[in-house]
Amino acid sequence: MDLLHSNGVLIIQHLQRDYRAYQDFLNFMSHVGDPRNIFSFYFPLWFQLNQVVGTKMIWVAVIGDWFNLIFKWILFGHRPYWWVHETMIYPNQSSPCLEQFPITCETGPGSPSGHAMGSSCVWYVMVTAALSYTVRWKEKSAVSLHRLTRSLLWTIFWIIQISVCISRVFIATHFPHQVILGVFAGIVVAEAFEHTPAIQTASLRMYIKTNLFLFIFALGFYLVLKLLDIDLLWSVPKAKKWCANPDWINIDTTPFAGLSAAMPLTVVALVPYCVHTLMRTTDKKCN
Repeated sequence: MDLLHSNGVLIIQHLQRDYRAYQDFLNFMSHVGDPRNIFSFYFPLWFQLNQVVGTKMIWVAVIGDWFNLIFKWILFGHRPYWWVHETMIYPNQSSPCLEQFPITCETGPGSPSGHAMGSSCVWYVMVTAALSYTVRWKEKSAVSLHRLTRSLLWTIFWIIQISVCISRVFIATHFPHQVILGVFAGIVVAEAFEHTPAIQTASLRMYIKTNLFLFIFALGFYLVLKLLDIDLLWSVPKAKKWCANPDWINIDTTPFAGLSAAMPLTVVALVPYCVHTLMRTTDKKCN
């Protein structure tokens, strides 16, 4: 891992040195990949356009966030901005200098990247949903148009994912292998839901039960590891110690804090679904 981390540090230094002119764009892409955008932006938009896609997006967001939490607790991934100060591989304490930014000092473990995983999850759902509308072109012998659209959408998908990954590495909050793992983990979660049609008819009770199960399982897993004398908050002191500016420390970026915030947000996000279902049932009764 030291070899992987040290090579990652070289990549971070290269990005910070040679791509300084793109700092504003990379910071923006880091915000684009924020998983909280799923609840505040992507879900409301897609639910209005297509309820099936909006429903799938909520499932992918919650399950993806849950897997990200478990992976972070298991993998114990370091973040670059503190690893360079604590590793013993550099002689004479000549640790590399990595610049920090206001969004660098996340306090949770670094592997896999939550931003990369959340971004790949939601954009995979959106691209596959958009491509489902182009199937009719293929059936109408517009094969060239279908292929062109398919190529364009997947090109956009990978441009966004690569930009989000580079942005997270640029600000020294993730190593390259952590963002790569996040992207492919997100794709796997999203692809799994492409083959789970039952989620389209799931009731609100099922959503709430699933959220409670995930939360209780995560809490139980946390307590078991704590009984085994494994400190799952090991990364917080490191973040506080090595963050260049105390005001930049984001305590709410610990994995369990993110999951706790996601649960009520998920229920709130499903209010439009419940209202629509109630109205549809009322209309059927009236007819």
